Amino acid sequence: MKINNVFDVYQNSSLGALLLSEFVTSFEKINKENQSPKMERVLPVLPILFTKDIVISAKGRSNNIKGFYNVIEENSLLFELIPSKTKSMFDKTMFSLLICAKANLLELDFANNTVTANLKSPRQKFTAPSVEVGDLVRTSRKLGGWFANLSDVEFLMYLNLDL
Repeated sequence: MKINNVFDVYQNSSLGALLLSEFVTSFEKINKENQSPKMERVLPVLPILFTKDIVISAKGRSNNIKGFYNVIEENSLLFELIPSKTKSMFDKTMFSLLICAKANLLELDFANNTVTANLKSPRQKFTAPSVEVGDLVRTSRKLGGWFANLSDVEFLMYLNLDL
């Protein structure tokens, strides 16, 4: 079976697990306080990444926070949908996180509300099976860096979240 458009197969929890793992790893590398992301920073990742226009807009953008501001400005209507997409995709996101935990990629600490990259997991060289998956992985890494540089207020405000 050939898949022509990865964005149409957003139910793929394994792809979601890969993207969340890349996001968390990038977040931890770039975060100035060397902290892991809180759960609420992880929940909107898949709804954002599975919005094709946002991923296309993020291509070629700067890895610094100005790149994120430009993506938001260019896709302001799509970012208004992120809160509802976050709620509707909650189960899929949690299932992807469970796959990460079972594969020993991420550790979920519900007591402290954090998601941590498992440093014992070796980093494998990644070759994307398609251009779309490569774009998703690169955008996931960028998103990790962007979210790492946002304060809690900025994060909630820019994503229009009410957590």
